[in-house]
This record gives sequence, structure tokens and C-alpha cells, in this order.
Amino acid sequence: MSDSDSSAPSGQGDTAQVTTELDSEEAGLVVTYDGLSWRVKLMALAVVVIAIAVVLGVWHNFYFHWFEVHSGTVNESGPYYGFWSGFGSDLGEATIFVGIVATWRHHNCHVRGCARIGRPVPGTPYLACPRHHPEHQGYKRAVALEEIHGAHQKATQGPQ
Repeated sequence: MSDSDSSAPSGQGDTAQVTTELDSEEAGLVVTYDGLSWRVKLMALAVVVIAIAVVLGVWHNFYFHWFEVHSGTVNESGPYYGFWSGFGSDLGEATIFVGIVATWRHHNCHVRGCARIGRPVPGTPYLACPRHHPEHQGYKRAVALEEIHGAHQKATQGPQ
């Protein structure tokens, strides 16, 4: 953007930016809505709430019966038996799933787009997986058998 484009003519302010960012049809709606008084906006909100209440009142039997059937609270032996043996039993499964996702999210690599589990990078608040960690040297699984045996012999012989 050049310097001549960044300066808006005086008197237009924020509405000029809104109209340039939106399509002409959407901009017309936004400008029209911004021009309404708060009383008109409040009345429109009241009309929408009343319309929703009327629709829910008319369709009450349909959606309430659907909810009762799918939540397991219709025609069961006890007041909450159907819920806990049906719909309510899924709460524990959802909790386990959310816990696993939260744990993974807490411990994954901080590099954008990397989904691996990471470990702390010393001196920083970040976590990094073996691929992105600065102290990692090569692939851990790509070690020759002779190198493993040599490291084992060094460790078992001790300092001499």
C-alpha cells in the first residue's frame, strides 16, 4: 500500500474502511445498520426473540419428544435410569476424549504444524520434538550396531 492509499479523506473515518473491505451489498447493510438508533435495534431484537419463542411453542411436542427419546428419559423404570444408561453414559467417554486431547495439546511440539510430542528446550519456555530440538543429533533409530556395542562397553568398563 502506498502513502497516498493509506490516507483517508476527512469526514469518512471507519465507515470508509468498512465499505472498501466488504462487498457493496454487505457494506450497504452494515452502513444501514450502523445508522439505526439503539431503540430500533432493541425493538428488532425483541421481535426476533418473540418469533423464536412462538416457533418453539408451536413445535413444542415435536422437539421435546425428540429430546426425551434421545436423552433416554421416556418410559424408564426410574426417573434417571434412562439418562445414566443412555445419554448420560456418554459424558464419561467425552471426558476421557477431552482429557487425552488436552494432554496431547499441552505436550506437543511448539513448532507450527508439528504434531509430535515434545520435550523442554533448555533456557526457553518451548517444547520441541526430536526432529526440531536443537540438541538432537540425527535420527536415534539410525545407529549402527557397532556404535551401540561400543557405547555399552564404555559404560560397563567405567572410568580407568
